[in-house]
Amino acid sequence: MRRATDVFRWGCLFAAAAAIGCASPKPNPAGNERDVAHAQVDSAANRLLSALRSDSPDSLLALLADDVIIMPPNESILRGKPAVRAWYEQFVRQMRTASLDISNRELVVGGDYATEVAQFAWTLVPVAGGAQVVDRGSYMQIWRRLPDGRWVFSREVWNSSAPAGG
Repeated sequence: MRRATDVFRWGCLFAAAAAIGCASPKPNPAGNERDVAHAQVDSAANRLLSALRSDSPDSLLALLADDVIIMPPNESILRGKPAVRAWYEQFVRQMRTASLDISNRELVVGGDYATEVAQFAWTLVPVAGGAQVVDRGSYMQIWRRLPDGRWVFSREVWNSSAPAGG
């Protein structure tokens, strides 16, 4: 009888091991949520770059948080959409984007915030005529998820290879 009991135990153990080994891994909801959030921030960041490439103040402002803070190199801090609009409209009256390339981009998403760090090469053409200017530098941006699920551009600081005042 002991042999039958041992066979039964081993059979149960084997069946349990087989069931565990063949079971599909359980999805990681936190990982999936992070992947979705990452894709959403990527999409918003791409729309932001498109707005900058097309020199479109309205498209740019649509992606900004109302309390946005931007810290351009060698300039005063811009606080809020009205300040950013005034600054950017003045910028596009003087320069137009010929190209804007991003490299070495890193995006870290955590909860309702995401941090983006990258390098850029921005080729600009003076509206009044003249030679193209290529500005290179790096930036750090913070994106924030609003209660409605949209990601907005919340904070930015960047540096530039362009000389101060030039």
